[in-house]
Amino acid sequence: MAQGTSWNTAIQRVERSSKEYFDYAVDVGGTSWAGSAYNGYQFDRHLCAIVGRMLEQVEAIKEIENLDYPPMNATSDAHDLLVFSISLENWTIAARRAVDMNRDERINVWNLDCVGEMGIPANLFMESAQPNAAFDLSGQTLLVYGDIEEGFFDRLKSQLDANPQILEIALGSGGGSVRDALLSGYEIRRRGLSTTIYGNCFSACPLVFMGGETRVLWASPSRLGFHQIYTGDGKALPVEDPIYSLTTQYMAAMGVNPQVIIPWMLSARPDEMFEPEVSDLCAPGVATFVQRVCGW
Repeated sequence: MAQGTSWNTAIQRVERSSKEYFDYAVDVGGTSWAGSAYNGYQFDRHLCAIVGRMLEQVEAIKEIENLDYPPMNATSDAHDLLVFSISLENWTIAARRAVDMNRDERINVWNLDCVGEMGIPANLFMESAQPNAAFDLSGQTLLVYGDIEEGFFDRLKSQLDANPQILEIALGSGGGSVRDALLSGYEIRRRGLSTTIYGNCFSACPLVFMGGETRVLWASPSRLGFHQIYTGDGKALPVEDPIYSLTTQYMAAMGVNPQVIIPWMLSARPDEMFEPEVSDLCAPGVATFVQRVCGW
């Protein structure tokens, strides 16, 4: 974004460009359908670039911030231009989301979805004064983003009690309290709600995700990650600890195969993360639908 340009001005400018590319591509190519694989095209890249600039991490995001605008003429493929218009549209969606965040919310997004990804150095983690999960209602979906701290279950239950129209929980979290994650998953299943991924979902977060009656992953670079359960001082708990028995019982109750997932957890130290391929999430029941992979 050019220096001195406000975010609202930039959003309006990119919106106009998106429409121009879309209209031209439709006129030349005869179709407005690029394919469902492009629904969220480059959204995560744009969000990290925008949040990074807002947090003054300009050097870290310079490779993902720049967009090469293809010419609108016969040298460009109509489908490619249509896809580029979708990318620009997703830039505006990401920008609006980032503008509505406070600084701590931007830091949480930066830490969870950007640091260590897309060429952004892993040592650029930033301290947040409010790392705990934030709850935002979007229609019938409850967006849950941030740490699963002690008391998370009570906060989630209060949100669900106050908003009976909620049908889906969208998650993005680096994890936290396993106890709260298990209680939350049981509550989600009791209410017959579905779950999906709104950002990376690590550590205790996949346990909450497993609570969904249906567990959906759309095309996205967002990932699920597993590691050993550990104490507050970062020490891994032995597999004989009762928490693993409770977690095993929970997975079985959710229709998830613990004989697959517990070894995933044990394979990574508390400071590591095992990230299975999305194609491996279907067979053990972690997900009931992965776009272009399994389900429905």
